[in-house]
Amino acid sequence: MINKPNMSPQEEENFFWNAIEISNRSQSSHWSDYDIEEHLENLIELLSHHTKEELIIFEKVFQEKMYELYTSNIAELSIILENGYTTEDGKIIFDDYISTDGFIYFRCWLILKGKQFFEEITKDINAFINGKYSFNIGDTWAEGLLYVSDEAYSVNHENQDNSEIQDAVANLFPDVIHYDSLDGEMHGVPRGGEDLQDIYSQLVKEITDLRNE
Repeated sequence: MINKPNMSPQEEENFFWNAIEISNRSQSSHWSDYDIEEHLENLIELLSHHTKEELIIFEKVFQEKMYELYTSNIAELSIILENGYTTEDGKIIFDDYISTDGFIYFRCWLILKGKQFFEEITKDINAFINGKYSFNIGDTWAEGLLYVSDEAYSVNHENQDNSEIQDAVANLFPDVIHYDSLDGEMHGVPRGGEDLQDIYSQLVKEITDLRNE
């Protein structure tokens, strides 16, 4: 029987973001030095030294952050960064299809960029081009983050069904919406097509210029 971990909301937030950022040993380097898999391996190694209760907290906050990113604006950022587009009479027209799994992996990638980026991007996706950040936009999926908590637990423990940590979060915190649940509703309706150029003119220009290089 696992009891609810005893951390304040602020302590939970600090624990989660500190783990994300400490395990990114390339955060002060050029974007070309960053490797998603290396970051995830470092994160698993770091978390493997923590208690089961702490891993439950990490997973809980992760799922909360994933749901915070389940918005129309973040979906629009995904479309601009990832989807195909055509240009007609100077107008950029995006394919507005959003893959359910792909959007999960995209949100994982955003979380790996750290607390400051997360807080800015959730307020305004134009923060992507505010000059503070430099990322490889050719690799915007980080599926492995979905499994980090249980992989870290498995390093030193038998892990039933390889999901003891995720299962514990579901049992202890039933109000937390799992990233793969059908219970969560997206905040807003994402726009696509030519609307995105009208709404995010500078963002679309800079990203499409990069994508064309």
